[in-house]
Amino acid sequence: MRATMEEPRTAENLREAGASSEPSSTGQNASKKQGTKASGRPGPGDASKASKKKKAFKAPRRVAPDYFVHETDNDMLLIISNIGDGQDRPPRKVAKRKHQAPAKKQQLQHVQRTGVAGERKREKGGAPTAKEPVLGGQAAESRAAAGASWGERLPVEILVRIFQSLVASEGAVPLLCRVARVCRLWYGAASNPMLWQKVSIGFCWVEPGKKQPPQTEKRILSTMEWLVQNRFSLLRDFALCHWKSHVPVVLKALAESCPLLVSLKLTHCSGVTTESLSAVAECCPRLESLNLQNSQVDSSAVVSFLEAAGSRIRQLWLTYSSRMNAIVATLSSGCCLGLRLLEVNTEIKQSSQHLQLSVEQLQAACQQLQVLRLLNVIWTLKQSPRSAPTSLGFPQLEELCLATTSYSFVSDSVLQKILQASTKLRVLDLRGCFRVTPKGLQELPCPDLEQLYLGLYCSDNHLLLPSEGSHLLTWKWHHSLQELDLAGQSFSERDLELAMAAFGQGSGRAALRSLNMTGTKVTVSTVSALIICCPALSYLNLSSCRYLPRGMKKVYRGQDNIRQCLSKLLASTD
Repeated sequence: MRATMEEPRTAENLREAGASSEPSSTGQNASKKQGTKASGRPGPGDASKASKKKKAFKAPRRVAPDYFVHETDNDMLLIISNIGDGQDRPPRKVAKRKHQAPAKKQQLQHVQRTGVAGERKREKGGAPTAKEPVLGGQAAESRAAAGASWGERLPVEILVRIFQSLVASEGAVPLLCRVARVCRLWYGAASNPMLWQKVSIGFCWVEPGKKQPPQTEKRILSTMEWLVQNRFSLLRDFALCHWKSHVPVVLKALAESCPLLVSLKLTHCSGVTTESLSAVAECCPRLESLNLQNSQVDSSAVVSFLEAAGSRIRQLWLTYSSRMNAIVATLSSGCCLGLRLLEVNTEIKQSSQHLQLSVEQLQAACQQLQVLRLLNVIWTLKQSPRSAPTSLGFPQLEELCLATTSYSFVSDSVLQKILQASTKLRVLDLRGCFRVTPKGLQELPCPDLEQLYLGLYCSDNHLLLPSEGSHLLTWKWHHSLQELDLAGQSFSERDLELAMAAFGQGSGRAALRSLNMTGTKVTVSTVSALIICCPALSYLNLSSCRYLPRGMKKVYRGQDNIRQCLSKLLASTD
């Protein structure tokens, strides 16, 4: 392909290059000026003419490539040469110039003849003489210029593909804004709406916490309006971060110019109004994901948004506040029947008011829910009214996360009520839920659990933790379990030995890849047998394990590092 694109120049090409570079009447004027300079007698009025007339800047003419780009159905770009077609075309008519410098014309023809002769001698194996130039000087210069301006000769389609890979790794802003300033070709490629489908804009004009001057605010708004009108016609995923003002203006502009918007994320933003969110819900019919975590949004604005666009919302991220119960009641009323993901987290300063959740009503209203996360949220069960429908569970649930570092009211009965119909569950995160017992986990209806997190990271030492039962978990899910976290649990040495021995059972190899045993009573023999039975293990945390020798209580990452750990453990037992 490269050989096709860089075809060697023939004698005809050299003549065309020479004809295009022949001096015109301007060349005679230049020679006359040089003559006057040599004689030292400038013509009358030369100084005034030089001050009035300025030479017009002429941009270098782009050479048309000898190929064209065709996009196939297999998401590939096909570069097809058209050099053969150019030979059949009639020669381009070049207007005869009236004034030519005969001496320079003869000199150019001599250079062309000697250049071609030198090339023929070189093909036969001979070396060119000192009097013969090695190919035309102008041809060498044109080749050097072509190599230097490769970015301007690159096809736009290929340049767009290159920008796509960069945007996927670094984001559209500010990357595309910077590459658009390189040249006109790059500006045109960076303006392609296909590159502006996913945009994340942060607040980078002033330092956080400082108020910008009025001129800066005007520039911010004008820049955003220009981007929305000229670049966001195909926008699908938009994120706005750390904006303390002008958020309603941006949302209204998105509603007017971005009908294909699918996902909207507002992180650490303030001033979100009911009117702006309602405008997005009405004018963006494809919107199905809303993330308002860590932003100051009134609950009434969220409720009005869910009432307007809840039927098409599939993913919802919220941050808990004292008015969260109104939003949960709206979800339980059945406005989001197609909801797939619901995540609620908390701020650093937690509210003293607990979240009251009616599991039965939420299950009846969100039968399609696949992911439920209540991160560090202190919540309690709310008694359902007598008229509430019978609990049907979450039959499509694949991930349940109730992790907390403060306090948990989750017990075996609560967990059984949530997961009574969740046979497709793959991820169960109960970190900090100290009330859940191994016996209650064994009775869950999910047969193929892949990730189980039971670590305790709170500082309370008065918790009554079970000392037996870890083997009930591993013997039930040893065939599918890939990640296991037992940090801080009080299982005995014998119980952990029985639990880890389960991974060596069965005909196939154990699927375990990650194991966290921080602060447990695991012994050297148990860890050695586990590493031998689990060849896929790539993460092992043995920090603060009291029954292990010194130097072994640390984190091991990678299979090679874990094999070194095994050799040291075996050496210590010997």
